[in-house]
Amino acid sequence: MQVYAVVGYPLNYTLSPNIHNYVFKVLGVSAVYVPLRVSPSRLVHFVEFARDSLGGFNVTIPHKVAITGLIDGVVGPARELGSVNTVVNKDGELVGYNTDYLAIKQALGERGYSGGDALIVGAGGVARAVALALRDLGCSRVYVMNRTVERGRELCSLISSWGVDCIALGLQQNVGVKIQLLINATPLGIDGEFPINPRNAGAGLVLDLAYKPGGVTDLVKLAEEGSIPYIDGLEILVRQALESDRIWLGSFEKPTWHEVFERLRSGLI
Repeated sequence: MQVYAVVGYPLNYTLSPNIHNYVFKVLGVSAVYVPLRVSPSRLVHFVEFARDSLGGFNVTIPHKVAITGLIDGVVGPARELGSVNTVVNKDGELVGYNTDYLAIKQALGERGYSGGDALIVGAGGVARAVALALRDLGCSRVYVMNRTVERGRELCSLISSWGVDCIALGLQQNVGVKIQLLINATPLGIDGEFPINPRNAGAGLVLDLAYKPGGVTDLVKLAEEGSIPYIDGLEILVRQALESDRIWLGSFEKPTWHEVFERLRSGLI
């Protein structure tokens, strides 16, 4: 039996095992997926353990950037991003991918996003994936809002190097910008209020990468109240998980993300 995992810290809650173990069951694969709580100081030790014991693993907060310097190779969009969320073990060689990027690009493209101005709240690893997807979908101007403005400027520097105009902002309610797309790449709005009302910002589409098991985030609630189409974090979680499974197991047609999403949302897995 192969063992796969998600590694993060503090990793208090994750639905990833529900998704992957369901996929393994449907495909008849002898494998199990488990959550592993690994602190930043022990990440290097985890990587050496993974070489011997895991078929692959997912990476979540706060390790998506740090892991790139500890594995053997980074391919595809993950190379441009400097951020990895999926690692496959090829006979002891660990190779990193970024399926966050694939999931975000697919979801936005299917909703008809075609390059309007966007505001990203957050500047971490998943915000990088968002930014690259925006570039590849034709976006020419991005605003990055982050609690630490300097970190937002660092992300803007990367985005600017891709030929996209980028402006860093501090985290504040009255941003004074008008955008087509609002993206939340932070945990904001899971338990408290989200600092921006998408209606006030003129957003025609919302992407919330946070998700709230058994409920909705504050940003999704604001989008619903403003009759604004949205993509929630649970959809992105499922989409990126299935892309990870394809890297580990090879191509498959079923289960689809729609099927897994509905079963997960209904509490059936």
